[in-house]
Amino acid sequence: MDTCPACGLIYSRFDDAAALKMRVVRARTSGDWSGIPAHAIPVEFHAQAAAQMPVTTTPMLPGFTIAKAIDVVSAECAFGMNLLKDFYASVTDVVGGRSGSTQKVLREARRQAMAELRAEAFALGADGIVGVKLDFNEFSGGGKSMVFVVATGTAVKLTQINR
Repeated sequence: MDTCPACGLIYSRFDDAAALKMRVVRARTSGDWSGIPAHAIPVEFHAQAAAQMPVTTTPMLPGFTIAKAIDVVSAECAFGMNLLKDFYASVTDVVGGRSGSTQKVLREARRQAMAELRAEAFALGADGIVGVKLDFNEFSGGGKSMVFVVATGTAVKLTQINR
């Protein structure tokens, strides 16, 4: 505690550490972890904070400058297509049209790969990912087929541009 030299009032010093603690308390209730360093985020909120990480396929993020490129990050997800889905997909191949079940598997594989990509970047202390590329492949054989998704990008530290 400090005393004001002009009036003698006792007050607490409000420093950067106290400000960070207050931001963490607010983020716990609001769920907005943007701008809070990874080391200050409680472990139970890492997944929530990583989910908010900005990700783009472009080499930069609007409103930010890249302060540091940390490392290349990647995530791989393989999803099985069951026999029933394979059958309906083969019917769609013959008669034409869209395969809703296959699209659903592809969508879920993409979402899972992006979540894992964010988690890997977050673990490295990044606060953004740029240059993301998604690759989709199918593996089949022995009456089974799998959809394989690979997501890659560059984990970066960002600095917000003040306007």
